[in-house]
Amino acid sequence: MAGNESLIQEIAAGLRNSKGQLELVTAQLAQLQRQKKLAHVTAKELGSYPVDQVWRSCGKMFLLDSKTDYTQQLDADAKTIEEQIKALEVKRHYLETTVENSIEALKKAVQR
Repeated sequence: MAGNESLIQEIAAGLRNSKGQLELVTAQLAQLQRQKKLAHVTAKELGSYPVDQVWRSCGKMFLLDSKTDYTQQLDADAKTIEEQIKALEVKRHYLETTVENSIEALKKAVQR
């Protein structure tokens, strides 16, 4: 019986850890989705401006930059964000599978 209880405790600890990581990854994915959307909206808005120079925020100051350079930077940022999203999606899938497997193992251990 003591071996079964320690097994249950180990599985439960792993389950709590995986659920915590899953919540963190989900929050990170939501943040990256917002950043991606902001970059897309900003690039779209810049495309409608008739000027060649735009002011770009840089911390507490603004920099005068060419519109094409700024949109290229936004596109590069969007690609980086997309890569991060793909990596986090893989991690989320792994954690979801881990949580499901831990729950099944916990159910089996409790039934013994």
